[in-house]
Amino acid sequence: ALPAFAVGEGKNGFPSWSERVIHEWMNRARVEPAIEMQKCGAKCGDASCFMPVGQLAYGENLNRSARFHSDEMAKQGYFAHDSACTLVANINTIYPASCDGAAACACQGGTKTCTGACTSWSSRVQLFGAQPSGEIIASGSDPDGAFYQWLFENYPVMQTGSGCHYDQGPPTNGHRWNILKSMGTVGVGVAATNGSAVGDFGGGGAAAKIQSGSHYPRTGTVDVWVNFTDTAPPKQTLVNVDGSCTQLTRGRGTDTNGAWTAKITTSGCQRYYFAFEDSNGTQVLYPTTGSLGMGSGATCADWDPGRPAAGANCTGLPPGQDAGVPSDDGGGTTGDDGGGTPGTDGGAGHGNDAFPSNDSGCGCRIGATSDATIPLTAIAALGLVAARRRRRR
Repeated sequence: ALPAFAVGEGKNGFPSWSERVIHEWMNRARVEPAIEMQKCGAKCGDASCFMPVGQLAYGENLNRSARFHSDEMAKQGYFAHDSACTLVANINTIYPASCDGAAACACQGGTKTCTGACTSWSSRVQLFGAQPSGEIIASGSDPDGAFYQWLFENYPVMQTGSGCHYDQGPPTNGHRWNILKSMGTVGVGVAATNGSAVGDFGGGGAAAKIQSGSHYPRTGTVDVWVNFTDTAPPKQTLVNVDGSCTQLTRGRGTDTNGAWTAKITTSGCQRYYFAFEDSNGTQVLYPTTGSLGMGSGATCADWDPGRPAAGANCTGLPPGQDAGVPSDDGGGTTGDDGGGTPGTDGGAGHGNDAFPSNDSGCGCRIGATSDATIPLTAIAALGLVAARRRRRR
């Protein structure tokens, strides 16, 4: 049977391994939030507000916007939602092929200054062809660390009698709310060098039974995780690593909306993909074409058009496929994230450089302005959120 309802191919170098991990960690948390909330403990005073939900789809335009923001913060030396300058209007077409996020190419006039107003986070997302609904950023570049910096932000007590709601704070539960409550698409961005993690949320998204899957840590003994959502349980759950298949077991959620996992010991660069069979006997492969890479360095591509052979314990899987064509890691045009409603800048507070800290290593500010005077070392443990305005109940 032909593969059906899966995605995951790489395009023009997007997404990277780190970006796939954070996307999968988001979907893994969404199918059974109670597990994460129990680990979070007293810091997550709003734990009872989060119920199981479906997967966030991948948005290529959001991925590009998010990685560009990670790059521009690293290259220009600041940490905030809004850009530190007025971005050139064609940034989508020149990044990353001929512009790496530095002010010389990304900013109007080639300097880190604002012409009238700095480009807001939502306007930047729109320049990349997506409709934003929220954004989160964290100083950490390790995907596991950045994700839990967001998810376990300190919000110990829900306001009495107010019910469940997104709280701008301080304190805020905005990072966690975006991850566990948003619907539609997400694109995660982590610059390759000294990159802060960025998550951009939007509407739309293509339907797929598998929207995300990855492994962590990058090498050694790793855990592979993949999400599967359908109206009936899958008949087969495998991961094919260099032609040897391992049975996946459900580690979170339910058979119809769950996260599946296995532990793999890696050696060098190994190619892998996930192979499910749905209740109708149709193969659901992630990525649909090609394979992901376990390993590090330029010789182990995060995605490659080649597919490992169907060897031990892989009965019924498609035959292996040589790469045949080079991986497309250059620049190029982007896809369409679908519909959605443009978000807002999330409230006022411009010019306020006081970032509230807490013992979770995460501080939040709404509608932050770019401030090049903030030393990176002073805010290395901070994360920010800019989300939809919500009526408090």
